[in-house]
Amino acid sequence: MPTADFPAIYASLASISLFVETEAQKLAFTSKERYQISLSVDEACANIIDHAYSGETSATIHLTALAEESRLLILIEDRGSPCDLDSIPEPDLTSPLEERRERGLGVYTMRQLMDEVRFERLPDGRNRLTMIKYTRAG
Repeated sequence: MPTADFPAIYASLASISLFVETEAQKLAFTSKERYQISLSVDEACANIIDHAYSGETSATIHLTALAEESRLLILIEDRGSPCDLDSIPEPDLTSPLEERRERGLGVYTMRQLMDEVRFERLPDGRNRLTMIKYTRAG
């Protein structure tokens, strides 16, 4: 199972994207679907840096990406502050931009672009975000 650790800094986002893209290319995703996967992972990892770790840090983001038959399984783990994805309200997409809240758009985007998005706090204190994207053939 392909895994890697990345520093929790914004400069890592390009390497993280490449890591996930390498695994996604093993499946019959369209270029649009691969972009959706990459954007979702980018949002998730930026949120970890911003919110779980409160900014860039020497901590790491642990990533697993596995192409299985008709789906791509992505596990993103960190040791930062936990986040209950279900407690984040859906963003306001109808009000004028200057009246909108800043929070929730990244989680909303992940849920719209991926087929499954789940967060759990593991007993050892790690946070795990599981995202799955199915190929349309699957």
